[in-house]
Amino acid sequence: MHSRIVLLSALIALAGCSGDSPTYTPMGGNACIPTATQVCMMGNNFSPANLTIGHGTTVTWKNGDPRNHTVGNATGSADTYTSGFIASGGTFSHTFANPGTYAYYCGIHGADGNPPTGMHGTITVN
Repeated sequence: MHSRIVLLSALIALAGCSGDSPTYTPMGGNACIPTATQVCMMGNNFSPANLTIGHGTTVTWKNGDPRNHTVGNATGSADTYTSGFIASGGTFSHTFANPGTYAYYCGIHGADGNPPTGMHGTITVN
């Protein structure tokens, strides 16, 4: 029984589960904690998928996944940006100057559109 508890504790530690906000830690150790201005990329998801910020705020996307990801504005967005490939542990930042709602997506694990599909999210700027 003791070995099962030790094994379970080790698996929880490896998964980065603390019971608080989600922390993504792939085997390479590139932890990512979602914040008010940081979006994490893990699996086929952005976390948080929908973020609300004030105008003039810089948002940073961090790849907490072992796979490459991208971030780019969706068709119809008033703001244009694209990250190119973001390797595990890498980041991309963009400053949103004007109020509005901006859809974005991962060009590898999502698809452009209005709205985008697959791995996608929105930034709402007040």
